[in-house]
Amino acid sequence: MAFLALPNELLLEICISPILEIPDIASVLQTCRQLTSLLTTALYKQILTRRSDKYCKRALYHAAENRNHLTVRALLECGILDIIEIGPILLNIAVCKLSEEGVRTLLTCGIDPNTLDTRERTPLICATAGRFCGAVRAMLGDTRVDVNCHWLFPDFTALHLAVWNGYDNIVRLLLACPRIAVNRVDNLPQTVVSEIMRYDNNISLIGTFLSDRILGLRVPVRTGWAPLHGAVARKDSSILKILLKDERIDVNILTIGGETPLCMGIRLHNKQAVRLLLAHPKIDIHLGSESILHLAVLQAEKSTFEILLEDKRIDVNLTDKDGKTALHFAAGALEVDLVYLLLSHNEIDVEKLTACGLSARDLVLPNLPELARCFTIRQIVRSKRMEYLDLAFEPGICESKRRYKAKLGMAGGGFEWQASRKALYGSQNGCL
Repeated sequence: MAFLALPNELLLEICISPILEIPDIASVLQTCRQLTSLLTTALYKQILTRRSDKYCKRALYHAAENRNHLTVRALLECGILDIIEIGPILLNIAVCKLSEEGVRTLLTCGIDPNTLDTRERTPLICATAGRFCGAVRAMLGDTRVDVNCHWLFPDFTALHLAVWNGYDNIVRLLLACPRIAVNRVDNLPQTVVSEIMRYDNNISLIGTFLSDRILGLRVPVRTGWAPLHGAVARKDSSILKILLKDERIDVNILTIGGETPLCMGIRLHNKQAVRLLLAHPKIDIHLGSESILHLAVLQAEKSTFEILLEDKRIDVNLTDKDGKTALHFAAGALEVDLVYLLLSHNEIDVEKLTACGLSARDLVLPNLPELARCFTIRQIVRSKRMEYLDLAFEPGICESKRRYKAKLGMAGGGFEWQASRKALYGSQNGCL
């Protein structure tokens, strides 16, 4: 007599006895459709009774993927997570294996959404690191999820992680959640920084385990940065554009070191970021009472400096507490290219004096008399309206640069150059 021809009561009795293994019971279930309801319950009971890690996990995943909420709840109530080896962190693994609906089913049935794995990552961090959009979407849809929970060090959240790794689709999903803290500034403990600094002095490529995959994840290791700083530092204009479209973003937010995204863009020679940030309606182009140009003289490339000068909101004649304008800074540092750019600006005032009574011309005269002559020409142009004299600027500048470079090639020239910069920027209160 064929096995499946046996009476249903006898088949059920055999299936729930120790005679058959779990795969055999599953095979009977697939073949004998008339016993589906009875054998399904029997199969789950046998899986729980025999306490098989392998089949308990499969059963829970299968029920979740099929959106069988009753079965998932029943399994959870029966303590299936205590049987599964990864039970305490099952969701951390599930977000990397199940579909969006599977993850959502587990969440709906009450599984803890904020468990920490052995690397102290929440399920949301795991899903973000693996770039699993469906899982991230399911996690964000559960109000119990701590969407701003940090990883590695205080305040490095899922949004920071997505920004630093260029996951634009994940960044969009996270920003769509009203609970996301878009301006969270990282606060890196020195112990963590010291640990990571041995890899790189700015950004570290860390191999971190995510379920059965190994991913290279980029994280910052210097002073605390908001997500906006991360986009600027990575020179990722697509991520930067996404962030700037969010009304909650503070475009002038400071790092723990006191640097705005615009200042960082200037320092890192990120011209695209500088343009995007200047175009933002809430950008603050000044640094307190000082001009952004003062910083730019020290750190910007010529092309970045030109971008700043194109912005009509920037006052080229704004002074610091010592009465120095950007022209004074450029002249004192003998930045010939920047001096020429400033002299060519329509609004430049070459007669401004520092608190010590020095003009920018006074600062270049000892080293670059040819360049000092250009200041005189600019004064004449301004007072007599003889714009044709502007043609004398560029040849004079080129000759000044040639002679000055020749001077630097002489013994001691390099030392004098460094000494002049130190004298200009090393003292906060001294006169030039």
